[in-house]
This record gives sequence, C-alpha cells and structure tokens, in this order.
Amino acid sequence: MVRLQVDVTHHQYVITDTDAEEPDDSDHAFRTGTGLLRVNAEGNQANVRTGTPWGSITVDVDVLGTPPPPPEAGKWDEIVEVSMRFTGDGPMIGSPITGNLDILPGYPATATGTQWWRVRFHARGRDAAAADPADVSEEHHIQVWPADHAADEIRHKLTDRTGTRSRSRSRSRSPREALPIPEVYEAYR
Repeated sequence: MVRLQVDVTHHQYVITDTDAEEPDDSDHAFRTGTGLLRVNAEGNQANVRTGTPWGSITVDVDVLGTPPPPPEAGKWDEIVEVSMRFTGDGPMIGSPITGNLDILPGYPATATGTQWWRVRFHARGRDAAAADPADVSEEHHIQVWPADHAADEIRHKLTDRTGTRSRSRSRSRSPREALPIPEVYEAYR
C-alpha cells in the first residue's frame, strides 16, 4: 500500500487514463453517479467527490494482482466498485485543475495496450470535511486489480450525507433508471 497526499479542487480529484480525452461534464456523458464518484462513458476517468473543497487529502492506494477480500464496511462511510480501462502508460491521480497528476503508484510498467481493471473506492470523513474545511480527517482508499470488464457497479455501502446530497442532485437534474441499492444503504434512508 502506498499513502499519497492528493490535491483536491472543487470537492474532487480524478483517476484518469493518460490517454483520456477532455471529459464532457454533462450528466449523459457519465455511466455512473454514486455520490462518491462518477465514471465517464468510456470508463477511463473517475471523478471522485470529496468533502474537502480545496487542499489535499490522504489516499491509500493498493494495486493488486488478484481481487481483494470483501471490503471492511464498518471502517468506511462509502464503498463503490467499478470497472475502468487504462492504457499501458497507466492511470494518473490528482487534480486536473492544478495539473498536479501523478501515475498511480504500483501500476505495473509491464502492462501494455488497453486493459480493464476493477477499482474499489472507499471514503470516510467527507461529512466532517464538508462541515469544516480545516478538518483533515477525510481519508480515501483505492484498490485496483486486473479484471474483465463488468458493466455493473457494486455499491457496497452508501451512508454519508455528502454522498446522499450528491445522489439527490443527480436524480433531480436528469431522469435515470433506478439502480439496485444495497440493503446497508436502505437502512440509513
């Protein structure tokens, strides 16, 4: 595991392919919107929503050779898993606004061509950071492993207010097909 300090601007950072085109920010251009992240239709960029408006947050990154065990839901407020594709140069993480983007640590230099990966995003402390930007308790953990493309996202846990507000805004902007919501989320409605 590698611990990073990732630049955040406008309540977000990105994981993006080195060859990704400038994203279309309209709602129809994204295939998922979970309140934690939005993945573009091509699957090569994820905008990760933070509670921290500006500055940096701690992000732990694990690039794995095989799928990890099920997530430890008790430690996190939100956990979402999606498929993403990256080229041989690999994904970058950081802020596209500041231009401070670095190759994701641990991405294998031997990867060639376009490859699909499964990416599990975890977040905690977003509500505290949104309430008080000086609060530095927000943390994210990203696990990445090679896997065949899967059309479905997995919403392991969706419980913080930051994500709930973002999900409700997404629903109010454009009609979307209802996605299955895990029972753990239903318990917090």
